[in-house]
Amino acid sequence: MDYFYSNSTLSTKFDVECKDNRAGLLFWAVLEALTAILGLPANVIVLWILLRKQTALPSSEVFIINLTVMDALFCLNAPVDLYNYYFLKNTIVYAVTDMMCNLNLIGGPLFLCCICVERYMAVVHPVTYLGFKSFTYRAVCSAVAWTITVAFSISLGLATSELCAYVVSGYSSAIFIVMIFCSISILRVLRKSAPGRDEVHPMKKKAFQMVFTILMIVLISFFPAVGMVPFEPYFNETTFKCYIMPVCYSFFTPSSFIQPLLYLAHVGALSCGQFPCNGGCCTALSPTP
Repeated sequence: MDYFYSNSTLSTKFDVECKDNRAGLLFWAVLEALTAILGLPANVIVLWILLRKQTALPSSEVFIINLTVMDALFCLNAPVDLYNYYFLKNTIVYAVTDMMCNLNLIGGPLFLCCICVERYMAVVHPVTYLGFKSFTYRAVCSAVAWTITVAFSISLGLATSELCAYVVSGYSSAIFIVMIFCSISILRVLRKSAPGRDEVHPMKKKAFQMVFTILMIVLISFFPAVGMVPFEPYFNETTFKCYIMPVCYSFFTPSSFIQPLLYLAHVGALSCGQFPCNGGCCTALSPTP
């Protein structure tokens, strides 16, 4: 099982082997194109909303900005990757697009995990959370996350052994376990209503909804690729490489447009039509809670 965990590497490595069985790679190409079409404008609008605020940027949105930047870079990379795969076929471009895919693969779930842990601390350990609520702590965490992402991405680009697949599977599984822990912990707190109250505090309910939504995004995006590894021996080589792998890997990409679209729906930007435009025709968007 000598392969990488990225779309561009997948397409180049199996281009010859799957010459007569391209259905899986076509499915990947369609999803990547859809991600670029929907994700790039959505991520740009999210950045525009966050960075144009008159007040100081809330510390709670630092991770969202980092995640949005990473998703936007991946959406910019997608059309280049597709064009190079089908037309240009340049080795250097392959290496660059492979690196960008790895950044999204490693960094996307890592920043989603940071958001989950932040909500977990706010709900389950509110007193401790107040001591770490400043912008500085999130900036430091973001810098560490970017360092891990870049280092891991470079390692993936250089790795060619079977160990690479299992390392990434372990990494994704660990992040998924942390998110499950955060979700269950927040849910347990929500079930304990305060004395004299019949309803759950709306901020706590919102925190659980956010963590649960992120958990579902990660589950849909990463579980197919992580879960397929143990089942490789049950398929013949052509079926696994040309159909199972491309389809499972394709689910990595939609998270780059699902997350920004959910954010835009949350702040009311999709329904109100409050998008960037020339002049002073745009009104202020509702602040992010």
